[in-house]
Amino acid sequence: MKLIARCLPGLFLFAIGMIVLPSAAHAQAIKKDVPLPIQTFVPTTPVVFHADGGSHLCYEIFLTNLSKDAWILQSITPVADDGSAFPVIDGKNLQTTLEHPGRPTLKDDALFELAPGERVVVFVWINLSGPAPKELKHELVYKRASGPQLFEMTAGKTAVSTTLPAIAAPLRGKNWVAANGPSNKSLHRRTIIVIAGTPHLAQRFAIDWVQADDNGLTHRGDKNDNHSYYCYGSEALAVADATVVEVKDGIPENTPGGGPLAVEINLDTIAGNHVNLDLGNGVFAMYAHLQPGSLRVKVGDKVSSGQVIGLVGNTGNSSEPHLHFQLMDHNSPLGSEGMPYAMDYQLTGHAGDIDVNPKLERISPPQAVHGSIPAEDEVVDF
Repeated sequence: MKLIARCLPGLFLFAIGMIVLPSAAHAQAIKKDVPLPIQTFVPTTPVVFHADGGSHLCYEIFLTNLSKDAWILQSITPVADDGSAFPVIDGKNLQTTLEHPGRPTLKDDALFELAPGERVVVFVWINLSGPAPKELKHELVYKRASGPQLFEMTAGKTAVSTTLPAIAAPLRGKNWVAANGPSNKSLHRRTIIVIAGTPHLAQRFAIDWVQADDNGLTHRGDKNDNHSYYCYGSEALAVADATVVEVKDGIPENTPGGGPLAVEINLDTIAGNHVNLDLGNGVFAMYAHLQPGSLRVKVGDKVSSGQVIGLVGNTGNSSEPHLHFQLMDHNSPLGSEGMPYAMDYQLTGHAGDIDVNPKLERISPPQAVHGSIPAEDEVVDF
């Protein structure tokens, strides 16, 4: 679980070989309706959500080359059920969506190749400008690494959902930064973890909530003291009427500032002290990295929206105080699929990378946002 500059290794990605640039794909005749040995599927149903002033779809396509030949991916075109096509994903845009499990250092043109027997993951982010589709399919153009002929296959059909949980804010106060929040490039978005033999993306829409000052800094004074961080000790709040289904306490706090963690990180400790809530209808909420001894609930408790469940701390896989919050489809911090949601907040600005380039740019006047999810590095008040 990626939480402020630390990341449990995920299932990332592979490629190699002689490449023909995908930007030239449509300059040649393309053979269609020819069976290609590339398994293509969308593992989770995309859900329409609202963020950054628009509506979006965020999902993955798994591509597995089941042949002895290398294949070069040229382009992907998502197509709605009414036949309308979304913008073609090719060239540099395609490069930024591809990752290869086992070969995370690949870059540039090497990303386009599917080696024999290899699985590649495509991280798709679609900006919607009209009505949401009910279904999607994908037109994919390939060529063999050994020849110039282009082939098109239509695959990866999936339903699209518009069912979006509405929740209250998990915190209260001002200057909350959605670090590692929803975008197609955040570390949460790109962390796939295999649990019990199945890859999961539990953190697809997760946010590491920190507070920042007008300079974009998350602390004042000694950076090695948890008490120096603005968010430390803030109350974590139930986002809905719910039932407590998981509680973990007793994990000691880390010293911030880049030192060793207080405990060895494994599946039992990665979320630190945490609380999971069952919101009903197959939706679960997780609050991670809480202060030891601060939890105010136990398994089986019924909580009301806005009720305090614990205090923000720095435990587990965390390098500074913050609240890692996510919705998921099972009661498992990593063995689940991350879900988007809708909530209300006041958008007040945008922050830089809190680890590399801390800064804060205010917007004037602040914007009241309804039924949305904060995007990566947005600054909000609750």
